[in-house]
Amino acid sequence: MGQELASQQCPNCQAALHGQFCFACGQNQKAINRHFLTLVNEALEDVFTPNSRSARTLIALCFKPGFLTREYFSGRRARYIQPVRLYFITSIIFFFAASFSVGNIVTSIDISGDKIVPIADNNGAAESSENNSVPNPSKEISLDDVDLGFFSEEKAPDPAQKQIYIEDMKWGSLSEEESDALNARLNTQIEKAVELAKDDPGRAKQWVIDAAPPVIFCLLPIFAALLKLSYIGKGRFYTEHLVLALHNHSFIFLALLASNLIELLPATDLREWLAAPLNIWLPTYLLLSLKVTYQQGWLLTTIKFTFLGITYSILFLCVGLMTLLFGVMTL
Repeated sequence: MGQELASQQCPNCQAALHGQFCFACGQNQKAINRHFLTLVNEALEDVFTPNSRSARTLIALCFKPGFLTREYFSGRRARYIQPVRLYFITSIIFFFAASFSVGNIVTSIDISGDKIVPIADNNGAAESSENNSVPNPSKEISLDDVDLGFFSEEKAPDPAQKQIYIEDMKWGSLSEEESDALNARLNTQIEKAVELAKDDPGRAKQWVIDAAPPVIFCLLPIFAALLKLSYIGKGRFYTEHLVLALHNHSFIFLALLASNLIELLPATDLREWLAAPLNIWLPTYLLLSLKVTYQQGWLLTTIKFTFLGITYSILFLCVGLMTLLFGVMTL
């Protein structure tokens, strides 16, 4: 066994021992009075060794679409990280990294006069590459070019006041007076949100990051229900759809994390060469996961993949807007 048993009875449940692990409670009987480095190596062994459960799960998750879901329902579960635990681990890592990401994000905006001028990104200087999504600080954006959408022309943002007005919007069964009152309330809260984004962009960004995890988590069972609806009549339980949803969301978190890390690289051809395969692999992976898990033809799988993608995007947008509206109204 490599290590002598600490005793002939399990210290935890007092059952007779017949090996390194107690048959009754499963406790490992290795003695803990060993060198500290030995304990550290043993604790990290399941994380960093090539044949560890973490390594097997990570490789399968990134490069074998649908494989983990099929393994899970084939009874081969002990060799991989459980789906719920995997989802929480990947989501925590992604959102933790996102909260510290520097990326190409404008963090300071000068809206003096009638121009909007980005000052700098998180690295301290806005990039001017044509391929970069960050506006060039030398380029000014006129407020006259802003599409005001449903904002009224009479009360369009005044460059001098830098305000946004909403009017003439009807809110369901609310009366005209109640709609006007709600619009006035929205105007006040939007002004607060704009001031917050201008004065403390880091706090505004952190609020978005904090709001995203519960939104995505709430959409998980809904997405699993959409899978159930798409494959109704196939004799598959809701649990199987939920496990696939957990695995696919875990992969998305890792893909987005990798994308953020790639964005930290200098704006060279290397960054484009790394980003292009990832951008192709992400939708391809999700399509293949449906094909591998449900074993249907390519035409049906592609149609259902398109339906799921469009429906989920709409749901995510609606829930995100509702969460954003709630956050604005509670500032």
